[in-house]
Amino acid sequence: MILIALGILLILVFLVNQKLFPIGLVVFFLLFDMFDGFYKDDQIFAAIRYIIPLSLMVVYLFAHGGLRKSDSIFLVLFVYLGLLTVYIPGDIILSVKTTLAILAALLMILIGREIGEKRNFLQEFEKYNRYLLILIPVYIIYANIFNVGRSYAETFTTGFLTTSRMYIAPLLIFLGVHYIFTNKNRGAMIKLFDIALILFNIALLIVITRRTSLVMIVGALFVYMLLNRQLIFKMVILVFCLIAALIFSYPLYEAKLAAQLEKRERIQDLETYEEEGRYLETLFIIDYHDKREDPLELLFGVKLWDTFSFGIKYFGRDRPIHSDINMIFYSTGLFGLLLFTLFFIHYFLLGNARIIPENRKAYYPLLAMFVMVLLPGRFIGTFTYAPLLMLLLSAIKHYKPIEEVKEAHNEKEKTVFQEKLLEQNV
Repeated sequence: MILIALGILLILVFLVNQKLFPIGLVVFFLLFDMFDGFYKDDQIFAAIRYIIPLSLMVVYLFAHGGLRKSDSIFLVLFVYLGLLTVYIPGDIILSVKTTLAILAALLMILIGREIGEKRNFLQEFEKYNRYLLILIPVYIIYANIFNVGRSYAETFTTGFLTTSRMYIAPLLIFLGVHYIFTNKNRGAMIKLFDIALILFNIALLIVITRRTSLVMIVGALFVYMLLNRQLIFKMVILVFCLIAALIFSYPLYEAKLAAQLEKRERIQDLETYEEEGRYLETLFIIDYHDKREDPLELLFGVKLWDTFSFGIKYFGRDRPIHSDINMIFYSTGLFGLLLFTLFFIHYFLLGNARIIPENRKAYYPLLAMFVMVLLPGRFIGTFTYAPLLMLLLSAIKHYKPIEEVKEAHNEKEKTVFQEKLLEQNV
């Protein structure tokens, strides 16, 4: 009933207040992932997860003129994935579901562009970011009280927010830091409250030993310091305070962390990193193509998003390919890898000179987070954080202050008037 209620609420948000619809989508995906483990992945819940949000997103884009001529690369990419779904599907259910998940995430780019051209979404998102920073710890506390989900150790659980689903936390933590430094209208108590939320969420990531999540935070903050050199001193003080607080509070989570690390001894031994699955799977993919010598598989992929048989062959268990780059290459071939590369260059690298200086300081750290996830993987097919990341990047990139929009509009009207005057003289 929880998932059905979420679907109904999303529809109501769309019908009543479309301005809140993009935020509603983010919350819908997060809450769905928090509770989907209670239900079997049957047809009705698959429809709620995929069909309802995708249908509403498409209607929203058509209603708001979200599709442009410049989006031809978007259409080409998904026509290509549609053809692969027909000709090299592997497990057809898995192929279709993963393709729909990718579609949902990438449609947020178009929605974000439409929002960014009209209002300052980064500024609007501040209060929602705080709510989500509260929601995740509350959910994890609930999961541990009622023993929901699983983790590496039995003494601690993140509920159904497992593995890549927790990548949403680094996004929220980074944005929380950004808001602390940029919002000068907030009082000291609110800032202290936000710092406490950030500290709590970082401690959770440490306890669950998510290496990628911690690297995302460190990498994003490093890029942020490079772009905000006037804030370096304040950043150092904040980081020092956070580290000191984590050390001071260590007895509170020491037992939980020790239990997690006991189950994950390998990540503590640097000498075993040559046995890291993501590194080995790259070698195994090369080995696969060397032995097969099939140019069609090399160019267009083997099985679309279905890599369990690959894991059984090379790892001895049904381990899917983890790295997004490896997954795209294996599943869609060199041609697909090229299309995805052109897609992300088109939407996230071209035209970046027009990003206003204030937004660049948040845009590039978020873009760095995206790149950092592609190598270890799990962007492909993840609902929890991928749609939010795409929405933020696009909305931040396309935002223009009202004064610039008016100036551009007046300049356009002036140009049209001059062209008409020239036609009359001719």
